[in-house]
Amino acid sequence: MKIMVCHDASRKSQLALEKTVDLFRPQKPEIILLTVVEEPLDATSTNEESFRKWRAKREDELKTFASWVVDQGLEVDAVLAIGDPRKMILEAAKTKSPDILVVAKRGGGLMEQMVLGSVSAFLVRHASCPVLVMHCEQGTFQG
Repeated sequence: MKIMVCHDASRKSQLALEKTVDLFRPQKPEIILLTVVEEPLDATSTNEESFRKWRAKREDELKTFASWVVDQGLEVDAVLAIGDPRKMILEAAKTKSPDILVVAKRGGGLMEQMVLGSVSAFLVRHASCPVLVMHCEQGTFQG
């Protein structure tokens, strides 16, 4: 079993990863941990430098979260993609062929609780595999 978990280094995405590991651990899945970094909209040297720093930070975070998965006794494939999150997640899902795609539910207000975020709604409509939109509020990760 392969489970792709979208991780943007937010608290909610980490909670979704933890819950996924808890739920599916008995099946000993391979966790495909995916994070996407968006490119800057304009190509100024300041934006390029900010992008390089942001990418390096996200890469370090991805390694930390991947190590956590390994510590849980599961195999992990850590993937860093660059571009539009919706497109890159779909492309990664097509390439890696997960059995399920997990994404954290975003938002916290009353209105946000009634609808999905733009990325999760897009994935539910367009992904070729089942999509689990995870709503989590508690976790244990100590990174």
